[in-house]
Amino acid sequence: MKTSRQILANFRGIIDSTLREGFQFSKANFSLAEQKKIFSFLLGIGVDYVEVGNPAKLEVRDMIVGLVAARNGGRTRILSHVRNHEQDVLKAIECGVDGVNILCTVDGERLAAMSRTPAEYRDVLVRNIGAAKARGLEIRVGVEDFFGQAPDKSLEIYGLADAQGVDRIAIADTRGRALSWEVARRIRGLRRRIRASIEVHFHNDLGHAVSNAVAALQAGASFVSTSLLGIGERTGITPLSSLLVNLYMLNPGMGARYDLSLLTEAETYISEICGIEMPPHLMTNPTNGFAHKAGIHLDAMFKFGPQKYEPLSPGLIGNKRTLILNSLISGKRQPAEVRAFMEKYS
Repeated sequence: MKTSRQILANFRGIIDSTLREGFQFSKANFSLAEQKKIFSFLLGIGVDYVEVGNPAKLEVRDMIVGLVAARNGGRTRILSHVRNHEQDVLKAIECGVDGVNILCTVDGERLAAMSRTPAEYRDVLVRNIGAAKARGLEIRVGVEDFFGQAPDKSLEIYGLADAQGVDRIAIADTRGRALSWEVARRIRGLRRRIRASIEVHFHNDLGHAVSNAVAALQAGASFVSTSLLGIGERTGITPLSSLLVNLYMLNPGMGARYDLSLLTEAETYISEICGIEMPPHLMTNPTNGFAHKAGIHLDAMFKFGPQKYEPLSPGLIGNKRTLILNSLISGKRQPAEVRAFMEKYS
């Protein structure tokens, strides 16, 4: 109970990155019309922020301008993910976004390739933060591959950004290798040293993105980066549906803040336009998310109700229940019995 209260007290919002990180998925080639449809789903669900790409590229700039116009006064804010380059920040400002997510590096090889010393790079960051603040934008500063870098190097950037009064700092598990206890330890350490809110962005290479996000919230993070269906670079990031279901299980009141009933439709749409099957482990999978096949499961459900084997009602997330009958392991049921069950628990 104490852990649940900590998570809910710390949580402040979702920063969905389907239109930025999701675009990096190997099968994602969203047309402008598809981008607008995805955006409409995110607005309908009610995510707090939508992260878009870098407007340094003309096609991305056109997409951002279109989304800013399509928002139509909703509460969801639009953030542009940019490099620590002055032109990137200026282009984002021109697009009319609500904030910039400035990505930094502390990798010596990358800095050398830019012909920048660490001190010069930090000076550029100060100027970029100042330019964004002067326009009233929200500012997040992140460091790539936080868990793969020496902590003191990242802290130089985070400390500097915090001193400049940014709204958030972001940690990224760029290679998807962090484990929940390491996440908790590192977040607690940052929370003691940094005043700004903490955002987390977990890749899923080892399958820990969701549990790491929950562990980060318990340890003091406030925002989680997600995508529909969890799509992104390589194995992707924290799926929006999985995070929202976890938060709902801790506090059903989350169902009033976010419209969970759109999740299945939204993630099914992503699977269709990417030309991929829905991952079988997601609850938004229309075929498998609430499919019941084993005889012992079916027998208990018919006798006592679906709550015996379902953590929540499928309708809550816009999905439906499937009963797989008459298979080798299912046993047999009379049609009238099946109809009565489905009518009672539809």
